[in-house]
Amino acid sequence: MTGYITLRFRLSMINFLAVFFTSLLYTHQLNAEQLLSLEDAINIALEQGYLMKSIRLGLVQAEENRLAAKYRFRTNADMTFNAPAWEERVMSIQVPNALPVYNSLGTMRVQGLLNINQPLPTDGTLTLRSRLYQSKESNYFAETDNTLKRKDFVTSMSLWFNQPLFTFNRLKTGLKRAELNYENSLLSFQRTQLDVIYNVTQSFYGLYRQTRIYEINHETMEQMEKTYDLAKLKYEAGLIPEVEALQMEVDLADARASFYAAESDLERQKDDFKQTLGLKLSDDVGIKTDISYKHFTIDTDKAIEEGLKNRYEIRENEIDIELRRIAVMESNARNEIRADLSAYYDFTGRSDPALPYNSGTQDLFDSSWDDLERRPANRGVSLILTLPVWDWGVNKAEVASARANLQRAEIDLEEQKKSIENSIRDVVRSVRSSESRLEVLTKSQDVAQRTYNISLERFNNGEITSLELSLDNNRLSSSKLAFLNAYIAYKLAVSDLKRKTFWDFENNRPLLDL
Repeated sequence: MTGYITLRFRLSMINFLAVFFTSLLYTHQLNAEQLLSLEDAINIALEQGYLMKSIRLGLVQAEENRLAAKYRFRTNADMTFNAPAWEERVMSIQVPNALPVYNSLGTMRVQGLLNINQPLPTDGTLTLRSRLYQSKESNYFAETDNTLKRKDFVTSMSLWFNQPLFTFNRLKTGLKRAELNYENSLLSFQRTQLDVIYNVTQSFYGLYRQTRIYEINHETMEQMEKTYDLAKLKYEAGLIPEVEALQMEVDLADARASFYAAESDLERQKDDFKQTLGLKLSDDVGIKTDISYKHFTIDTDKAIEEGLKNRYEIRENEIDIELRRIAVMESNARNEIRADLSAYYDFTGRSDPALPYNSGTQDLFDSSWDDLERRPANRGVSLILTLPVWDWGVNKAEVASARANLQRAEIDLEEQKKSIENSIRDVVRSVRSSESRLEVLTKSQDVAQRTYNISLERFNNGEITSLELSLDNNRLSSSKLAFLNAYIAYKLAVSDLKRKTFWDFENNRPLLDL
């Protein structure tokens, strides 16, 4: 009697949980479900996925920085205008053996300055400069209560040259760094593509796994419903005791609860899958695949060779080493002997100060141009040397730090190669062991299916109890899940092998065109 009460209580709880799972299940109906193959899912993720959008923008940024560094070698021009610059102020004028005199000075200048700059490959600059300005001045003398006014027009054309000496070329170094950063971003973009493909493959087979769990639980529930109906008829006919009928009812409730839970998990997995692909969560998608697989041979030596030759991480580390070498050069340059060679050649003309104050702009310009043609050119050359004397060892420490950073990158590269080889060996072992396990579980699933079919027939004939049939049914479900997990592990191992070697051993071809 106590056993009956326990079974009825358990049955009530399981039915309650089944109803509870049903009430929590979120379902939505759209016109038609879109079935995606693995290739379809990968293509969508590469185009619409968040990670690819983000890394694509990073690549655009690196490309624009590279172009900017490249264009710094080209001629550029800039213009400056004072339109106008006006000022009035009081000036103190010192008078010998007397108190200062305070006069008022007013100026207004309209000026245009044009610089045409040509960067030189030697990190120098050649500048053609043209300047035009007109100024008006008024000077009020307090002692005489008199105001003097004057207009000036200045025309200037000059050529300026500047060249740093005894130092590394910062212009070329900037371009080199930008090109390395761009290449690094491109490698990162390509590596991210492979990561996205692997992540989509994981998500795809995760959804496939959950779909199959849902289907397996649905099949189990249908089998339990048929078995329960048969057990109920046998109980009513007095062929089996009531406890067996109650146990079958409990098993059916368990199967229904598992089915509803699997249905809810399937919807959740679908949402995760859609987010991975960059789809809207309102989209209704499913997957299509077959579980066939074929044996293929993996040459471990070739896998390692292809991986070391093509893996982006190695080239990224090499780029990092080059960038750190540049950092060492820059640290060294902060405390080096430096020279700056400068030269200029200038033609300047000023309007005749004797011209009337009310002279027009054209007259002033003509006067300044005549003066420019007559006046000898201004010219000059300077060489400025900068020698480090004493910095308490600051630069020495900075250079030592940069060199240690460079050596660490070189060590990291060697270790990276070992890690890549180790990971390739490991993934080859994973593919082989997954395939072996899959072959065993394929046979195990077939045996479990035949065993259940035989047990069902024996139960119908009254040769075994419902408990024995339930155990065989559970074994069948377990064997299906074990095969499913082994199949997914095999597929993911094969995908990981492609990602780590850039070689498709199934079709014996390279994957560099991805």
